[in-house]
Amino acid sequence: MRSDQQIQINRLLVQREECFVRIHELEHAAATILGEPFPFTRPPLPSDLPFRRKSTPARPTAQRDLLRRLEGTETAYRVTYQRFGQTVQEDHDNLDALRTLLASQGAQLRVIRIETIDFGDRARSVLLELSPEVT
Repeated sequence: MRSDQQIQINRLLVQREECFVRIHELEHAAATILGEPFPFTRPPLPSDLPFRRKSTPARPTAQRDLLRRLEGTETAYRVTYQRFGQTVQEDHDNLDALRTLLASQGAQLRVIRIETIDFGDRARSVLLELSPEVT
């Protein structure tokens, strides 16, 4: 985990603790008004639930079927993807590396476009094109 992510998580945990303290103060104030402890029951919290990994949906095979070996004057694949909100463009000449990149898509990595290029860096064929998500 990156340090900036850890800082964000720590801030949220402190905020959560402040909310719990405020709830305790409100419950104590209600008990003071009633003159006796009121049997407040703690609502279930997300942290009470057993940890369950989110299953990633199966990747559509249509994306995999779009990939093909380079043909004729094609020399590489140009891949455009979004990673942590930034658009990145790379050239790959290895089909297996491209398949690995497609398989590793998730919340922080999304392939937008795959095209083949020739010696002059000109696009020859578009294999995949998705609209970029606005974040």
